[in-house]
Amino acid sequence: MLLAILAAWFGYKKANESVRNGVLWAAICAGAFIGTQMAVVLLVAVFLGLGAAFFGWSESIYETYYALVNGLAIVASIAVVWLLFRFLDRIPDEPIEDVPPPPPRFEV
Repeated sequence: MLLAILAAWFGYKKANESVRNGVLWAAICAGAFIGTQMAVVLLVAVFLGLGAAFFGWSESIYETYYALVNGLAIVASIAVVWLLFRFLDRIPDEPIEDVPPPPPRFEV
């Protein structure tokens, strides 16, 4: 959980430095960190469950590889957040304007 908070904090700082919405990018970074962990654990659990169901693997296989699965999930989450940080390090080509363009004019 501490790593998710740090991802949100650094995402906020990097977004503000590159003239982006800091709160939005903090939420994106934290969500990506937590979501990646959940996705990796779910995929591995489905894989191990299918192995136990169809190939006769031990039913305690998840408890056996618990630390390895969590480590893999954390490494994957760090990689995803690192990619987001690399995106946030780039400064947009065009300046971001707060004013929308004027509406189109249709002449009849």
